[in-house]
Amino acid sequence: MEKALLFVNGEPPQYYPHDLTQYLYIACTDGAYHNYLQQTDIIPHFIIGDLDSLGSKPINKTIKIIHTPDQNQTDFEKSLLFLAGKGIKAFDIYGASGHASDHFLGNLSVAMQYYKRYNLTFYDNYCYFFFAKVDMTLQKMSGKTISLIPLSKVKNLTITGFKYPLANADLQLGGQTSLRNYALNEEVTIKFKNGDLLICISR
Repeated sequence: MEKALLFVNGEPPQYYPHDLTQYLYIACTDGAYHNYLQQTDIIPHFIIGDLDSLGSKPINKTIKIIHTPDQNQTDFEKSLLFLAGKGIKAFDIYGASGHASDHFLGNLSVAMQYYKRYNLTFYDNYCYFFFAKVDMTLQKMSGKTISLIPLSKVKNLTITGFKYPLANADLQLGGQTSLRNYALNEEVTIKFKNGDLLICISR
């Protein structure tokens, strides 16, 4: 599956991917480039957005600037769709959280629209997170702190390999969640009937 690396304009990453060759494309929003990426050695293929945050510093001539002025979509969503138009199905995304909380919640809202179509994994300075499939097994989890956060009602959730297992539980915001759980085993399983379940795993 072709994968892209995407930087958006949240909290600047303290950690970056070690192997950039795994990505067919590297892209960033204009705000991410201006606020932190231009200070690194990473040269993206594309800078995408309405360009209101690009700044006046010279830009490497190998970078293609994609002007997307539509204000009905965020720069994050426009970047996803631009790269998806090039055949990308999997994304590693940095900078989606931190700083302004409304931006982070907006990024989650975008992710909820597209996670069933594309493989979206988010990385920040504290954890990585993604939306769960209804039946999945995670490997090399022993000792990890794992939170399971329902963004809609999640029905009949069963998890094994955790310090606090659940069996046929219903999770929802304003009700039961599974925050700061702890993986006892290398392999943990997560199964549920339906719903939108966000999994956050400590770094």
